[in-house]
Amino acid sequence: MADAPSAGPPIGTAILLVLAVVLYAGMMGGLSGAPYSDAAGRGMALAFGAILATLLSIVLAILLVVAAVKGEMSLVGKIGVFILLPAATVAMWVAGGAYGRRDYSAIWVPALLPPLFLAYALRARFAPLRALVKEWMADVVVALACLVLIGVPIARQAFPPPRDLAAEARAAAEEAERRAREERAAQQARAAEQAKFAALGPDSSLTDYLAFAHGDRSIEAREGIRKVKSRQADAVALLEAGRLRDLSSLLEYDVAATPALCAAYGAALAKAASTVDPKVSSNYLGIAIDLEAQLPNLQWLVADGCDLKAPLALLERNLRAVADSSRITKFADELARLRVR
Repeated sequence: MADAPSAGPPIGTAILLVLAVVLYAGMMGGLSGAPYSDAAGRGMALAFGAILATLLSIVLAILLVVAAVKGEMSLVGKIGVFILLPAATVAMWVAGGAYGRRDYSAIWVPALLPPLFLAYALRARFAPLRALVKEWMADVVVALACLVLIGVPIARQAFPPPRDLAAEARAAAEEAERRAREERAAQQARAAEQAKFAALGPDSSLTDYLAFAHGDRSIEAREGIRKVKSRQADAVALLEAGRLRDLSSLLEYDVAATPALCAAYGAALAKAASTVDPKVSSNYLGIAIDLEAQLPNLQWLVADGCDLKAPLALLERNLRAVADSSRITKFADELARLRVR
């Protein structure tokens, strides 16, 4: 029977097809790491995969309805796919759980069932595909494939094979060894970090301490920085290198507001202020929030006589141009007050 005249291109089918492909990719991606994760990660991966499998089945059901209405699908096919699709969804849930338990062959169930239903829907929807594949052939292929792909995981769930205690013991031992390796690696990393920190002292550089300035050893690191002999010169060098963000706690490092430090700080602030601009950086608001952490430094440096009027004016102007909240506006207002001190 010839297709009824179409009012236009099958845009709805195309959208559903793209959505189905995206959901399929997400489901397979979520399931792929399940056998190699710990219990919590495996549970999250399987839950994510099951949710996406359900959403994918809904999209496939809509595609099948569209194909049945706007294309040609046999009565047997219409009844069959709407019985088989819910069963396929359950089979994908079951197979996903089995795959998470390292039954690697189970991945073929979620890998093959959605493309099977998708191909059946597209064949029914489009006349050129119907001309390539006969209706009886499509019905037989879908029925036989579903018999295997749906029947096997559900049968295994209903009639599980006897437990392989030796395999379970091996799996438990592998899991214990994996956890032990991770713990040893974590301990080694902590020991290396502790050794690196313990080796620091007054002859170290400010840069050496900055790696620890914002972690668990932040208090000790800041105390150590205040004893570093070269901290004044190091601070100037870091500012000249543009590392303003790393020196948000400069006020606490017992350095002096010397002309060299004031000049380096002003240049670094001007460079950072110029990026608070959507034409320069897509992260202009993030940079503005980062610069807000410089307020204690700015208040100290201005109070100690640093001339920062030019970079402060640039930053204030750029902040007001991009302000999208009272927080940014208040920051700009504080900079205006600092400029007139």
